[in-house]
Amino acid sequence: MSLLRKDRWQNIEHLALLEGGKNYFSTLEDSLAKAQKSIYLEAYIFSADEQAKRIADLLSSAALRGVEVKVMIDWLGSSPFMFTRQFSEAGVQLTYYNPAWFGRFGFSRTHRKLVIIDELEAFVGGINICADDQTADGRPLSGLRWDLSLKTTGKIVEKVHATFLRQWQRMQPHALHPRNILKRILDQELPWNSSHFLGIRHDQKESLAFIARDNLHHRRDIERAYLKAIGQSREEIWLVTPYFMPGRRFRKALIRAAERGVAVNLLLGRDEFRVLNWSVPSLYGQFLSANINIYEYPLGLLHAKAMVADGRWATLGSSNCDHLSFLLNHEANLVIRNHPVVKEIRLKIEEQALEKGIKVDSDLYSKRPFMTKVFNWVSYGFVRLLLVFLTVGSRDRAMPNLGD
Repeated sequence: MSLLRKDRWQNIEHLALLEGGKNYFSTLEDSLAKAQKSIYLEAYIFSADEQAKRIADLLSSAALRGVEVKVMIDWLGSSPFMFTRQFSEAGVQLTYYNPAWFGRFGFSRTHRKLVIIDELEAFVGGINICADDQTADGRPLSGLRWDLSLKTTGKIVEKVHATFLRQWQRMQPHALHPRNILKRILDQELPWNSSHFLGIRHDQKESLAFIARDNLHHRRDIERAYLKAIGQSREEIWLVTPYFMPGRRFRKALIRAAERGVAVNLLLGRDEFRVLNWSVPSLYGQFLSANINIYEYPLGLLHAKAMVADGRWATLGSSNCDHLSFLLNHEANLVIRNHPVVKEIRLKIEEQALEKGIKVDSDLYSKRPFMTKVFNWVSYGFVRLLLVFLTVGSRDRAMPNLGD
């Protein structure tokens, strides 16, 4: 039986919330410098700024002292990559995920942000390898990029480690050798049963689970986790995401929660992609009618992706609430139940919403000009059609399985 199919929920040995712009990179750098056996890193963006150079230097130094270092970056998110020669000379093993606009896996990207060190500790969250005060291409931001990550130890690290190695194996030249395909079939991970593992338990047991979506066996695991927790919530929901373009099922789940008395709060990003600024407001009307609070984040760059339900359940990772994350990109989240970190995540989201967010006023929203409403609607339709086009054929046929 696959390691990732057994014992989904693990006891929590150590779990710490890290914040971009404050303590994430200093903590990561300290762990990289102490690595003795292995470092595995998977990221969507590995930029060329000073922060990225410090990480690249630490990875190179580790490889030179005999540590096994594997780095997997997304071709679209990280090209051109500036440290290829440095890594090669130091012995860092580097591979790209899906090296083409429409490659072997269609438009699919690896959007995961994972670091596993010595098979003992793991970093899982939404933070790329790039400076907190710059865009990926080096332009200054109006404020710090706000993002979150989790550092954990214990048996859960085995699952993060195994997930990285499975992804690494899929990228190798001999991945389609019959022997490797057979091994993958025998070790395949089956999807979570929708009635198990995902939701809120209203007891006091602390537990932690790792979920990683792909386009084979775990296509809807992360979305199901969100939906299960929303459906079981009784008191409140705090959701933060930079890109918000969920499907009808997700929207209905939030509205139904609000209708049964749950206080639903959304903190949404703005000003990274103009087309989203135009299209996302088309969704606001149905949420405002259900008394859902919407906060827009106009300062710096919102990049955190998390949800907290009832102060006792949380998920945090790389997955946005849109079709790219739920149906196409490879993503990774942690799910936490009944641990103090859950309330810490909730507090961080609420602080950002109330201190830096701008609450959408339902009266002003309903009185916006007619042509603005038309423009919002047309933009929304365009984005949805584009997402449908990008996600067509997203199943990774290159690595077949039985009974999926």
